[in-house]
Amino acid sequence: MRTSTLVAVLATGLAACIGAAMANRNAADRRAIDGGAPVRRQDPQQTEIDKKTVLPLPAIRAPKGLGDEAFEHVRAITAFGERRTGNPPTPGWTRQLDYIEAQCHKLGLEVVRDTWTDAKEHLTFTNLSATIPGKKHERIVLCCHHDTKRTSGHADPEHNFDFVGANDGGSGVGVLLALAPVLLAEKREATIELVFFDGEESLDWAWNDAARALFGSKRFAKRHRDALLLGEEPRIEALVLLDMVGGKDLHLQEELYSTPRLRRILWSAAVACGHEKRVFQRAEAANDDHKPFLDVGIPALDLIDLNGNPTWHKPTDTLENVSPASLQITADLVLTMLPEIERAYVLRQN
Repeated sequence: MRTSTLVAVLATGLAACIGAAMANRNAADRRAIDGGAPVRRQDPQQTEIDKKTVLPLPAIRAPKGLGDEAFEHVRAITAFGERRTGNPPTPGWTRQLDYIEAQCHKLGLEVVRDTWTDAKEHLTFTNLSATIPGKKHERIVLCCHHDTKRTSGHADPEHNFDFVGANDGGSGVGVLLALAPVLLAEKREATIELVFFDGEESLDWAWNDAARALFGSKRFAKRHRDALLLGEEPRIEALVLLDMVGGKDLHLQEELYSTPRLRRILWSAAVACGHEKRVFQRAEAANDDHKPFLDVGIPALDLIDLNGNPTWHKPTDTLENVSPASLQITADLVLTMLPEIERAYVLRQN
């Protein structure tokens, strides 16, 4: 074996060992916070939280009209049409990246574009991120995916149709952009990072255990792990994902992969805001952009309306089936959760 090859093998092995140690350390840290329950359980049959136990959170309402602002962002990006990478990418994909960046720049936020080409798929993806500094460097990530499902080139004709992803992709982007000025207006304990992932949708029509999906979140989680090992950036202490949060008949299921304590915080926020009927009436695990972070020991929560969603990956996922009221509810929940997430995961108070 050549010396250079040996060095590479040793470096790779060391990174893997350190990465595993970091995941174990993070899991141990989180067990103390989450009442002894390991947060990295990946069993979709894990138990639902006890909804009778509610944290006394003060309701923090989103400013009046924020849902309408989020809706206008959704209107703007759905007008771009399909927004997915390819050879070449759709025009809407490029226009949406520019739109997200321009909206952040209006607020004085610097946007980082991470563009890469997947070696196996030979497709180019782009994640966008913008950071809102807090009193501490430790980060809470608020995120969504910006791509839309590929609905052309499939063997089954029923899987080929015009698709604009107003809810599935558009709603998360709309809420994050509308929340950005609210988050900027108040100095928080944690640094807040807004992240827009690319490549969440499976390239195959079927999910296939995310073998050809979650490109952006997998990359972001890996890059964070590597940077953390080198001491190049502060830790992500918790992550909140928004996925399909704008449907007219909004129902955010209890997503069972999500960290139990974060699920309890979400339920408590729903109770505080009077949105109980919109949250946790059903429970089901969903393999989503939060999963790569759970896999490396980062507590994560998925706000998702998937179970029973009538427009999911259908031609009917259009602007007409998105509700400003649902976007407003989602913003209420995020703002009400944030102080408790900071207290539990950044200040580390029980």
